[in-house]
Amino acid sequence: MKNPTSDAGTFSNKVDFRDKNRHLQNQGGTVTSRHDKLENYFFTGYPYKRGVKLVVDTVQNNQPHYEPHVEVGGEDDIYGICTDIDEFTNTATVIPITNNFQGYLIAKESSGIKRKDKLKFGTNGELEKNDSSNGKINAMALSDVIELDTEKKLCIVNVAIYGNKGKPS
Repeated sequence: MKNPTSDAGTFSNKVDFRDKNRHLQNQGGTVTSRHDKLENYFFTGYPYKRGVKLVVDTVQNNQPHYEPHVEVGGEDDIYGICTDIDEFTNTATVIPITNNFQGYLIAKESSGIKRKDKLKFGTNGELEKNDSSNGKINAMALSDVIELDTEKKLCIVNVAIYGNKGKPS
């Protein structure tokens, strides 16, 4: 029997118990820039692949105070997009809405989204067509809506977001 530490040609990979500093991570097919800042927050609900809002609880006497967290949101309260969640640590990875982003996000059921449609985030964090003339465009559809499950009514759409800027109202 050959010894893997002395016969390195036989076994090219070390088989000892040291950490090899490898980190594997999949962000669910999202494309971001190296300049974008990914932030981690605690989450409530299930914000995966949806628009989120940042919630900061106010301090009250004799009440527990929780640090800032994210939950499903949209419209004028949108803070960013949840691209990944870790259910063990209850942490969500969020890309702020002012950054560039491309990937698949949850779309509103029976929204009829087609390629090149202008989209916005609804109050429940799902993408829907922007039919109003308020000028708030959060995303552009790169594909038609894809229906994944008819029973649970789950739809996704490939979108591109190019650095939305906050506008004073």
